[in-house]
Amino acid sequence: MAWADRKKIIESIEGIRKSRVISYVTSDRGNANANISKDASPFIHDFLSEIGPTERIDLLLYTAGGDTLAAFGICQLLREYCNHLGVLVPFRCHSAGTLIALGADDIVMTRGATLSPIDPSVAGPLSPAVEVGPGQRQLVPVSVETVAGFKDLVMKDWKLRGENLCAAFKALADKVHPLALGDVYRARQQIEFLAKTLLEVAHREDSNKIRRIVSTFARELGSHDYPITRSSARRLLGPQVAPDNQDLERLMWELYSDYAKEMCLREPFDPSQLPVTAGVPTQQVTPILLTLALIETTAGGDVAEREVRIVQFPSPIGPMMQAQVVRAGWRHYT
Repeated sequence: MAWADRKKIIESIEGIRKSRVISYVTSDRGNANANISKDASPFIHDFLSEIGPTERIDLLLYTAGGDTLAAFGICQLLREYCNHLGVLVPFRCHSAGTLIALGADDIVMTRGATLSPIDPSVAGPLSPAVEVGPGQRQLVPVSVETVAGFKDLVMKDWKLRGENLCAAFKALADKVHPLALGDVYRARQQIEFLAKTLLEVAHREDSNKIRRIVSTFARELGSHDYPITRSSARRLLGPQVAPDNQDLERLMWELYSDYAKEMCLREPFDPSQLPVTAGVPTQQVTPILLTLALIETTAGGDVAEREVRIVQFPSPIGPMMQAQVVRAGWRHYT
């Protein structure tokens, strides 16, 4: 289905919601994934400028997460253009996506939709490294809750004290740079501040409830990929999660399913599975276009693409393949 056909679905959703709808989809396809990032903000702003200030805006969001400050900024940007912000969740809206949802006046979830905890991971030049191959080392993000879990383990479960406690934390600092641990602490403080700031719109008269929600989403769910279903979200967030609407849910799922098909979200990108031509005398090139993110309204869309060349060439041990990135960037369409 092309954008012209999806436009009709978006218009139908707008009719039910009495709103203007922006879709923001980031790929969680294997080997071709993308995250919520600051580079999407100008394109969202362009659409908002075209729409102009309006009473209600809905963001249909599918994502595995991304940059928490980018997510916070996108939510605040949407707020500048409307009095009522809704987030429509057809399927997955995780991590930084959940942070955006917490900033909505109402969250519309299908039966299959899930949110997730918002505990971040910290990645940087001081992150610990693991050896992934001979002479190859890879930096590993440090999970905020993993560090907190280590602290609880040695202090609450093992009940270490004195020199034993010092030795345990020294062992941690030997594996994870102390400045990286400082970043972990700051990341937890920041995510809780961002969530509290966003939740104050929907729960402004109940500071105790805001504290409970922030604590649950940022600290208490045990695993970053813990799925928060619609029923669970209602228990945690109350009326911020909108009542069921089967017609609206059907349209949301239809729209998401078409994005998933166009972006091949359910098919990992694996060049090694491409057909190999035996006895290749010279190199052969197969172009592939990957869709990494998409922002779309009834006025048009912007798509983040990566153009890849799969080069097949002869070698003494048989045909070999190599993936080469030719182009990467955003493209506008109407």
